[in-house]
Amino acid sequence: MNNNNSIVLALLASSLLSVSSAQAAVSPDEAQTLTTTLTPMGGERAGNAQGTIPAWSGGQTTPLPAGKPNRPPLFKPDEKPLFKIDAANLAQHQEKLSVGEQYLIKNVSGYFINVYPTYRTAAAPKHSYERVLKNATTTRMDDHQLISGWGGSIPFPITTSGPEAMANTQYAFRGIDRTATSSSYVVSGGAPVLANSTIGYETMAGDYPPGREDPWKGQIRYSVLVETVAPAYQAGEKILGVIDQQLNTVAQAWTYLPGQRRLRRTPNVQYDVPSPFTSGVTNYDEQNGFQGAIDRYDWKIVGKKELYVPYNNNNFLNATSIEQIMKPNSANPEQMRWELHRAWILEGTVKSGQRHVVPKRRVYVDEDTWQIVLADEWDAKGAFWKATQVLTYVEPSIPGVILSTNFVYNVQSKSYAVFNALTGEGEGYSYKQMPAANFSPRYLEASGVR
Repeated sequence: MNNNNSIVLALLASSLLSVSSAQAAVSPDEAQTLTTTLTPMGGERAGNAQGTIPAWSGGQTTPLPAGKPNRPPLFKPDEKPLFKIDAANLAQHQEKLSVGEQYLIKNVSGYFINVYPTYRTAAAPKHSYERVLKNATTTRMDDHQLISGWGGSIPFPITTSGPEAMANTQYAFRGIDRTATSSSYVVSGGAPVLANSTIGYETMAGDYPPGREDPWKGQIRYSVLVETVAPAYQAGEKILGVIDQQLNTVAQAWTYLPGQRRLRRTPNVQYDVPSPFTSGVTNYDEQNGFQGAIDRYDWKIVGKKELYVPYNNNNFLNATSIEQIMKPNSANPEQMRWELHRAWILEGTVKSGQRHVVPKRRVYVDEDTWQIVLADEWDAKGAFWKATQVLTYVEPSIPGVILSTNFVYNVQSKSYAVFNALTGEGEGYSYKQMPAANFSPRYLEASGVR
């Protein structure tokens, strides 16, 4: 058994023994492994024994070839897949597939996975790495999952429990400022139906570079302002969400309704509240695999293993029509890129005394970024219910591997929802710095169309 496997087994053993007691930060000596055997974010630097996962060597920080505005193509846009996984050869590969992917391959006509060579493109700004290294020895989580000693970015790079690992997914680096112009759809065995088109403005205060003023004084990790531009009857509606650094704190949110010309406090924009961005067919916390407060679940680390996951999907972003990326029963498999990466598997079950329409769920977390790339859900009868794919793309200018389009499959209703699809020439991402004052109720009200 090699040293890397020994480290993983030791971490798993400690996570299985941990309960709700307070979690301690690691020692300075252990934290230094983030500069030697572990990546700055806590992944394993070494590749695997077979050579199918390469060693991490700093990520993709050199510019990509020029492409469409705000849509950089992958470094090898004409690269061919190594092989395809479909119903005919599923048994040969199922050990490296999530529960949801196995279900889709077995049950969705024409569905398959194209597996490409693995590139460990994950990177982040130097100041984020420095904060993560410090967090390793200072950040703690108490019995109630309250976090202290956090200095920004990933709080627990050397993870010892399920709640810590879930915290990392919610603090994962997603860039610093981003404007996303995209659309969301619902598909039920036919043509995609537009749910809405939006312009989303995001700022990650926890990743502000040194010298940039933080008006929230480290208490806010993420703020987002979403403006609806279509359909016409919703145009002009805006939702502002301000996310506290604590994971068991309900997000503060406000909605501006142009028809009423007034600002209203939005009572709840997380948990299993139906999301307006997919016409209510998904819940708020289903976006990005899982999003929001983690306190209704008991989280445990099931394991860490090599899995085929969606990764480096820059070319997917270059589609110019919904027909290119959406089929009647699934996303277009020809457009999607899958690679072999190591992923943490985390499982959440609803706590006694709590309620949620999803009593059990799993998330699959990329070791290099702490971003959820796949998720599975079961219903109250224990039947498999939903499978989620979270696509990421490479943006060396930040640098970072950034969240993009989501697909949420409801296997029981044989339908799926699509978040943040880029399907037109005017849609894409940009990274211009935005004033923090733009993420305030006062600004939201003043910006409303009257």
